[in-house]
Amino acid sequence: MSSARRVLVTGSRGKVGRSVVAALVAAGFDVRATDIGRPVYDADASNAVPYVQADLTDAGDAFAVVRDVDVVVHTAGIPEPTKNVAHAVFATNTQSTFNVIEAMEARGIRRLINLSSDSVSGMTWAHRPFLGSFCPIDESHPDLAHDAYGMSKRVTELLCDGFVARADASAVSIRPTWVLTPETYAANLRPFFDDPDLPSAVFWAYIDVRDLADLVVACVRTPTPGHEVVYAAAADNIGGRDLLASVARLHPEVELRPVSRVDASGIDSSKAARLFGWTASRSWRHHVTEHGFPLPEPTQ
Repeated sequence: MSSARRVLVTGSRGKVGRSVVAALVAAGFDVRATDIGRPVYDADASNAVPYVQADLTDAGDAFAVVRDVDVVVHTAGIPEPTKNVAHAVFATNTQSTFNVIEAMEARGIRRLINLSSDSVSGMTWAHRPFLGSFCPIDESHPDLAHDAYGMSKRVTELLCDGFVARADASAVSIRPTWVLTPETYAANLRPFFDDPDLPSAVFWAYIDVRDLADLVVACVRTPTPGHEVVYAAAADNIGGRDLLASVARLHPEVELRPVSRVDASGIDSSKAARLFGWTASRSWRHHVTEHGFPLPEPTQ
């Protein structure tokens, strides 16, 4: 087990960052937070975790805040490519990660948990749509991204490779699939219940933000050498379909590989389970009915 206790979370006010901060605090870590948003200067519950405003695309800001911790969890960045111009997506995600790693090396911080994306595989935001080479997708799938977001995340992983090659350091790049929160299950998933044949770039995979945060905690707690890349998805798929039967019917050209359950996710997270003892425990079934309608009270 790692002796790390002090953790900096970048992008702490984002969807993933907020959940990661909460999970690390609950696990007993000394958490510090940074994001680009304006601080709350008055007494406020949001200040329970020390927060500093910083733009990590600025090297001076990065060097100012990336210090005096044992681990950096880097969730900061633009989370998808459709609401920002492409050059901003690519530049923001790559420059911020470069600056964070440069600051970590200078400060002697030797553990980085980098939030990458399943988009590195290329299918999610492809300008020329294509299918995964096989199902379920795992870390052996080729990295085929050609969009600004997917390529930016691939570059962040290359930056992690460089970090561990030149320093006595280690890194984990987590590739989460579609991240959902308790509030967004119904609205986001309803189309897949209305049309069971609605295609999904990653074979109907998703993950609950709280499960993702639990994986981050496990990565902080469990030392691993070098740079590991792991996918992260819920155990099941959207709608609980028979995964291999659905892929065979809709995409007969895709190679089918063994699964551990009929309704398995289109992304295989077994490497994360093997390295970090993590498995996703939350499901769409805790939030919506089998027809996609919101449950009156989520069961988990």
